Amino acid sequence: MDRLTGKIAIVTGAAGGLGYAGVRAMAAEGARVVMMDLSPAVHDRAEELAEEGFDVTAHVGDVSSESDMAGVVARAKETYGGLHVLWNNAGLVSAEWINQDTDVVGVSRDFLMRTIEVNTVSVFLGSKYAVPAMAETGGGSIINTSSVQAAGGDLALVAYGTSKAAVNYLTKSVATSFGHLGIRSNALAPGLIPTPAVRQAAAGSHQLEAVAPLQLLLDSQMLSSVGEQADVANTVVFLASDESKFITGQLIYVDGGTTGHLPTLSDRRKQAVT
Repeated sequence: MDRLTGKIAIVTGAAGGLGYAGVRAMAAEGARVVMMDLSPAVHDRAEELAEEGFDVTAHVGDVSSESDMAGVVARAKETYGGLHVLWNNAGLVSAEWINQDTDVVGVSRDFLMRTIEVNTVSVFLGSKYAVPAMAETGGGSIINTSSVQAAGGDLALVAYGTSKAAVNYLTKSVATSFGHLGIRSNALAPGLIPTPAVRQAAAGSHQLEAVAPLQLLLDSQMLSSVGEQADVANTVVFLASDESKFITGQLIYVDGGTTGHLPTLSDRRKQAVT
């Protein structure tokens, strides 16, 4: 359990489901982690992990604020002496927010811009300040949380999908510009991972009234079970570790095969011999 021993990491959105699971997995592999979140609850989550013997520290901040993102990188350097890993994970995924995200007619400019500020500008700012810090330590790994929502058009979630498509480009841009410094940049795109926030958003969806949204997504997967937070956390550990040292500029789908097929899967399942 030492795949990340000696690594210093920052995780944004660290108080939420995926972020917290990822912090735990990284810390269990020996990483020292600065847990950043807008919610003061991040202090409680950090205390929980510290009580288990993990070396983590809490940092409250707004990922859309340039001074806050510069501050969390400075915090990692001051507390632990450097930076090797940044997981840009924070995003607007609450049920209240997601269920306002319809199409270009129904979404306001302000709603779109706020979504981009949190989901995309945070990745820009995190990378902007992490790159120099990582260069000082001889390289590092930037990991960005994208989404299957950026893989194609949809009837809703226009702001969210747009923000995540931009994350995909930023990932490749950073990988291209700073690979010569030993800095890698990759994105992961989760599929159906029913965290509490996802379940709340799905339960309140008014776009797909005829079909339960989670079941609709499950029917579209190649695999027949939902993903778990650990599936994302394990991917983050891999991308943070030296096991992935020759992987950069990539978008890795952690989606049970949702994006890997033509839209015929449900019908074929109905016809299959069991």
